[in-house]
Amino acid sequence: MKNRSRLLQNGTPGTGNILYWMSREQRVSNNAALLFASYLAKESGKLLEVLFVIDNTYPNANLRSFSFMIEGLKEVKLQLEALGIPFYLRSGKIPEMITEYLNLHQNAVLITDFNPLRHALAWKKQLLNSVSIPVYEVDGHNIVPCWIASDKQEYAARTFRPKITRQLADYLYPFPETETLKQEVSVHFETVNWEEILASLKIDRSVSPSGIQAGEKAARRTLQVFIDERIRDYAVERNHIRVNGCSGLSPYIHFGQISALEIALEVIKQCPADENREAFLEQLIVRRELAENFCYYNPHYDSFKGFPSWAQKTLFEHQHDVREYLYSRFELEQAQTHDLIWNEAQTTLVQSGTMHNYLRMYWGKKILEWSATAEEAIQTAVYLNDKYQLDGRDPNGYTGCAWCIGGVHDRPWFRRSIFGNIRYMGSKKLK
Repeated sequence: MKNRSRLLQNGTPGTGNILYWMSREQRVSNNAALLFASYLAKESGKLLEVLFVIDNTYPNANLRSFSFMIEGLKEVKLQLEALGIPFYLRSGKIPEMITEYLNLHQNAVLITDFNPLRHALAWKKQLLNSVSIPVYEVDGHNIVPCWIASDKQEYAARTFRPKITRQLADYLYPFPETETLKQEVSVHFETVNWEEILASLKIDRSVSPSGIQAGEKAARRTLQVFIDERIRDYAVERNHIRVNGCSGLSPYIHFGQISALEIALEVIKQCPADENREAFLEQLIVRRELAENFCYYNPHYDSFKGFPSWAQKTLFEHQHDVREYLYSRFELEQAQTHDLIWNEAQTTLVQSGTMHNYLRMYWGKKILEWSATAEEAIQTAVYLNDKYQLDGRDPNGYTGCAWCIGGVHDRPWFRRSIFGNIRYMGSKKLK
């Protein structure tokens, strides 16, 4: 796992065990950071322990996202303890709780997950200023680590694709089995009252749980159903709204309950090398990791400032164009528009936490068309996406909103009212 890790801070190791601060990768199987931490523990003759902190100040998270996450963590705890690895759960602010734990236990080394979003980067920076032990970061979310795939923000898929394709052979291989993690020394396992923790969180409880089953096992079942029943027509049917042609894996990837690497290897193993497999791998690897690249190298990934210069220019030029319809954020959130298709999409999102990928594009384009300015549109789209999407608060979501409204990873199109040179999307094709 060394080629997926990087040293964030050198320092003097403590006298305690190796600590893996689990955050983005909430699983045991195919977890690069967990494997790397296990390697360091065995190499140093120390034990490995895992810490997870539930922070109710996590940006835009609510009952829907926390309940799904906690259900998955229940499975993580059981799997780790079956391997003799203690799992410690704390509730409080990140990174204060991490620092407090490290000071109490004098851990030798800290290993953590890669995350390109600004709150995670800020937490990590604050943590590095508070501790003096070695700290490693491991990218187990991307097949090719984000900082290795490219050293700059890529303009589009066409500039990113050749770079990541050249490197796939070095990273597209299976990880060791979880049994290699097993610790034989007897350790104390803490009891966790999951219901009490969920009830204690000061979060928005108006967004109800999605009803989608969480965890590694559920993620694998979802993957297998997709391989068995839907991937054979993926190239054609993934954009058909009334056909369930999508994989349904994005919530599991977002919460780290399954790795993109495992998904890719299973698809390559079980599916013929045809246009359907290639179309899916394009979305899973190139497009998804391009979104990681955008958020990592562009600090304004969720705002107007993050749009390319040509898009900002054309949107400024057309910001005073007459809008036939103008809706407030409240009206959009309540699905109170004249467009029945859009209302159905928004209602489904609010109730279920999911939206068909193709419909998501239409949803975002119409928010631009019905908002007073592009700045207002991107703020509304991000707000609704983060609040209701189970896979919200994610590079894919921010990049998707920025593509719809700000032309990110796209090119200038024929000029039209309101949109300028931003790609337009109407309802005729959907109908």
